[in-house]
Amino acid sequence: MKNKENFFLSLSITLGVILLGLISYIVYSEYKTQNRTLDRCPYQGWSYEHGESFDAGDGCNMCVCNDGIVECTEMACDNLNLESN
Repeated sequence: MKNKENFFLSLSITLGVILLGLISYIVYSEYKTQNRTLDRCPYQGWSYEHGESFDAGDGCNMCVCNDGIVECTEMACDNLNLESN
């Protein structure tokens, strides 16, 4: 009977420690996710902040920095240089 009680006590302690570890990991992960800085975007020799929009360099498309990823519009550009007379 004493061995059975020791087993259940040990099992309860082990499960409690595992549960405490999982809860700590979840809380820490959420804290790190919420308090991290958003990544900058390198683009054509410049570095842009998250949320910043900028010219794509082709004269007609725009880009935005989205947490380290540059996302640009993909409109077809007319590269004709029309000079007024």
